[in-house]
Amino acid sequence: MTFESNITAKTFASVAPAFALPVLFLGYAVVANYEFVTGLGRDIAEMPRTASAYLSGEAAHQIDTYYKKIMPHRLPSVDAMGAARYLAFREGRPGVVVGEDGWLFSKEEFEATLMRTPDLAEAAAGVTAIRDQLAALGIELVVVPLPAKADIYREHVSYAAIPTDLERLYGDFLTVLDRAGIRSIETRAPLLEAKAEGPLFLTTDTHWTPLGAEVVADAVGAALGRRDAAYTIADTAPVEREGDLSKFTVTGGLAPLVGLGPETVVPREAIAPHEAAPADIFGPSSIPFVLTGTSYSANAQWSFGESLKVALGSDVLNLAEEGKGPIAPMRALLKSDTLRDTPPEVVIWEFPVRYLGQTKLWNEEATE
Repeated sequence: MTFESNITAKTFASVAPAFALPVLFLGYAVVANYEFVTGLGRDIAEMPRTASAYLSGEAAHQIDTYYKKIMPHRLPSVDAMGAARYLAFREGRPGVVVGEDGWLFSKEEFEATLMRTPDLAEAAAGVTAIRDQLAALGIELVVVPLPAKADIYREHVSYAAIPTDLERLYGDFLTVLDRAGIRSIETRAPLLEAKAEGPLFLTTDTHWTPLGAEVVADAVGAALGRRDAAYTIADTAPVEREGDLSKFTVTGGLAPLVGLGPETVVPREAIAPHEAAPADIFGPSSIPFVLTGTSYSANAQWSFGESLKVALGSDVLNLAEEGKGPIAPMRALLKSDTLRDTPPEVVIWEFPVRYLGQTKLWNEEATE
């Protein structure tokens, strides 16, 4: 190497660090703004269209929000801050309450008794009206109240008064249903008795496990009686589920590092007996039970409807819906062709008691 080339190499080596940061920053800016421009082009229809929106600053605020949202560093930064907050303070974002031993609970359960005293008279009136509508069609209503996760697993809750309040809410709901002459199923005691058998609720998720669903299904079957169809049940392929509550703390690759990684769920499938009649290709025919309710029933991962088939010895038409709470799916059922064309003998209504604390539960627009 010549003297001149050696000087050039040394000079480049000495100034390279000074140029590295600007070059990296420029590269990041190019990528980020490319994402911004292309994304803005895709979503331009959502931008304000009136001159007043731009004069008032509404458009600038919306574009600024969009710009921040698509920044490549945004999600890693949010996750890093969430992980740090969880590890240092055992806190998450609004929507989750962090318990002991890595357990997470829905804030809805805590607000059910803290933010508002549930109007159980309103609840009794609402359920009675639905019972009467079904009774006019010759259909029996059976309510299946589900106790709160924070009640069943109170040993992992940091606030001792909350599980006690939730236990009282569950008991009071059963009492008002009984006084109104509405048939309900006791589920809390069987769940408490089954805790030694395995997890009944997921640690980082709002929902129960297939075992928890099976325990409640067995309670329903014991109360309503078993029909003649000998359904069996079999495990299906395991599913890795990222808890819906862990997403309020940290997501992605950092979640397992703080003990909030995905949990394994093994859904179950009910197998009909060979002598069972094939389903009508135009829809269900002569199914004695219809199930409605929340994601506890609607999500196939929990297998509640499948466990009910085994416990009841009968086919069960599952019309529960995710993301709509307990009331909207029931109202949809009441308006459906199912009750007119193929009315069941019994409607089973799965109803988590935590919803009783919602101020607009019985409004038409009530959702989960």
